[in-house]
Amino acid sequence: MTVDPAALQRQVSAPVVHRETCPSTNDIARAEARAGATDGTFVIADEQTAGRGRTGNAWASPPGGVWSSTVVRADIAASHVGRLTLAGGLAAADTAASFGVDARLKWPNDVVVAAADGGDQSKLCGVLTEAVIDEVPVAGKPVGSVLPETDPANADMSFAVLGVGVNAALDPDSLGDLDRAVTTLRAERGAVDPTAVAATLHEHLRTWVSRVQTAGGMDDAVAAVRERSATLGKRVRVTRFDDDPVTGTAVAIDDRGALVVERPDGARVHVTEGVCQRLRRA
Repeated sequence: MTVDPAALQRQVSAPVVHRETCPSTNDIARAEARAGATDGTFVIADEQTAGRGRTGNAWASPPGGVWSSTVVRADIAASHVGRLTLAGGLAAADTAASFGVDARLKWPNDVVVAAADGGDQSKLCGVLTEAVIDEVPVAGKPVGSVLPETDPANADMSFAVLGVGVNAALDPDSLGDLDRAVTTLRAERGAVDPTAVAATLHEHLRTWVSRVQTAGGMDDAVAAVRERSATLGKRVRVTRFDDDPVTGTAVAIDDRGALVVERPDGARVHVTEGVCQRLRRA
């Protein structure tokens, strides 16, 4: 079962752009935005042939999932684009909850479901925020590392594309041979309608994107992330793009959404980007 675009358009108060197949919905959404697509334009595909995560790793996207990207024209500085990733994760977690799945947020951009026995977490959703800053796409890395002459505090964010993939009406084994555990809404709760999942996701996305653009709404988002975190209290290693890895215990999420890692020597590091790996207790 795949998304019914006509039915989805009736449920979504923004333009819907549907593709049966495409390399990446983020690429389509970026092109739509450059052509003048309005805020909230929702790009959705039955299948992606080159879906990707924030570090460029492949994201399996067969029919049955909800593979989407939303055009965001946000009133925030380029230095605050991480707020949109928080919004995407919360929207995906809210969507999972709407279908009876208790999903948690693995910093910075994964939505996971814990095993009943407390074992490994299984990935349910992923979020990829791609800002277009001074007309250059910046995905998953600090602005300064992609545009070294650009001050993020003063950069012009033309728009952003918020990609969210939800493993919905399909079985985990259809996602291929992956290097980590995965799950789906179907595996967790039985049959789901991907059109209903997509409409619910879009509604929650619009709500959280609007909220994180204000100081009070951002405070609410950070509080919600802390409450739903699958990372806090865990021993982790965060591999950063432009600095040494940080290993220690994830002890807090600060008011900007950064992960606070306490090293074995007691020093605390505020990590704003990177790949977070959960470590076994020594």
